[in-house]
Amino acid sequence: MLLILKTFAMSCKIVIPSHKRHDRVFAKKLVNDPIICVAESQADLYRQFNPDCEIVTHPDDVVGLIPKRNWMAKHFRELFMLDDDVHACKAIYAEKGEPCRVKDRDLITHIILSLHDIAKLMDVHLFGFTSRISPVMYDETGFLSLSKMITGCSYGVIYNKNTWWNEEIRLKEDFWISCYMKYKERRILTDLRYNFEQKNTFVNAGGLASIRNQEEERRSILFIKKNFGDSILLKSATNNGKDKTKQLVEYNISCKFKF
Repeated sequence: MLLILKTFAMSCKIVIPSHKRHDRVFAKKLVNDPIICVAESQADLYRQFNPDCEIVTHPDDVVGLIPKRNWMAKHFRELFMLDDDVHACKAIYAEKGEPCRVKDRDLITHIILSLHDIAKLMDVHLFGFTSRISPVMYDETGFLSLSKMITGCSYGVIYNKNTWWNEEIRLKEDFWISCYMKYKERRILTDLRYNFEQKNTFVNAGGLASIRNQEEERRSILFIKKNFGDSILLKSATNNGKDKTKQLVEYNISCKFKF
């Protein structure tokens, strides 16, 4: 069994998709042997500023995070993706007064690869960590889930025909892949013990900052709701279900499938 788990872990790469943040790849400090994935035209700058990392390039005509995720999934087959602005890993199960930040690179790498091992053994193709941020939200009787959503800044895939992001949207791709996998395969593996924290995406230059605005968020949210119907809940809907989407990103979405 130990030999099998070691083989599984070796097959999973930890990959950091990045765009125009050659000098601010915070996530590389968290894990061992990270791979930074960038457009070919940005490779020299990334190699100059990140000599400690392997740089893998994709063609320049792969534009945007969602096409990049599709390309990476096909290229690496089994990978865990950490957004470049992720700067901390936290243990949600920490008791009051205990430090919750996980600082050991070996331990963080082990946490990620162990979750991949479990996903592989269970034949689950989408796995990740919780978006919960507070220990009061932690349920010690249910630290692994097959029904929760993954969070977009830190998740992995084991490639198959259902590992696909719809490129008609530009944001909220974590919601898309979660809903699509729930629809196609009925399960996602989520580790509720750990949370990966990222910088404020609305103020951190590079990445998706150039397209992340209220109207683009609104368009992506409504596109997802159109595709997955009543399983997508608008958080700002009133008790009688009246839609309040005119408030733009003042509302958000959650997901609740009937199975």
